[in-house]
Amino acid sequence: MKSNTTKLTTHTRQLGLPPAETPAVSRVTGPLDRALPWVIEFRIVGTASTVQTQVQNQMLMGRADVENKVFPEIDLTPFRASANGVSRKHALILVKDERLYVKDLGSMNGTRLNGALCLPEEEYRLRHGDELMLGHLRLQVLYAVVPVVGAKLQTGEMQPSPLAAPDAGKGQRVLVIEDDPDVGEVFRLALEKAGYTVIVAENVAKALALVFQHMPDLIVLDLMLPDMNGLDLVRYIRKQHPDRHVPMLVVSGATGGFQMSRALEAGADAFLSKPVAVDELVNAVSAAIKV
Repeated sequence: MKSNTTKLTTHTRQLGLPPAETPAVSRVTGPLDRALPWVIEFRIVGTASTVQTQVQNQMLMGRADVENKVFPEIDLTPFRASANGVSRKHALILVKDERLYVKDLGSMNGTRLNGALCLPEEEYRLRHGDELMLGHLRLQVLYAVVPVVGAKLQTGEMQPSPLAAPDAGKGQRVLVIEDDPDVGEVFRLALEKAGYTVIVAENVAKALALVFQHMPDLIVLDLMLPDMNGLDLVRYIRKQHPDRHVPMLVVSGATGGFQMSRALEAGADAFLSKPVAVDELVNAVSAAIKV
């Protein structure tokens, strides 16, 4: 369940410019698209809270100060930022050459990456699973959606893999069941650009209403949904429609062979682990529909 998760979805902008003047960032994702956003999460260590954002250009991390007109894109104020020594303008998250970087802005109590102190104004590579420490506030960095499957999150090398043609779909209806609005929106963008008709449902109740109204050609779903476990939903659909095999792809942050085995045993056709790449998703959907 995600009921205890605090989600602060932010809309990034180029610092110093009003939002309307934000320049578009070019990010290569193969022939599918050149500007699909990443989705990353900062889990507050020791709590159940998560700060989530779509990465676009560069984002200020710190705490809000209305009097001095400081409004960080990643505002850590709700997490006792002041008591934890987080500066108003503490650090920047940057995108360069398909990679994420963090840069300390000369903060009072410093920024640490995996325990090592970051020098002010120096850029340090940020990877999936890293731990950031702003003052005394510890954050785990997790990627939910990345542009290309070739993003080797531990080594940092980007080698885009072959991608299904943008017109792989022929208007087939794909139902995405995802309670995370950022992830659902990126999935919708990617699949629509690949030629599919996409409907996003944020919970099982809405998804089942759509299924009973008009069965989709394929279903993409998360494991952890607010009103039902994803595996129970897979079993239910298989039981209710034994005469029609609708491909179902499970996308989940739950890692390990055990979760994959459970999903396949429940009746899912494929299991994709988060962080998932948009081209990996498109290829999986294309392959499942063809079968």
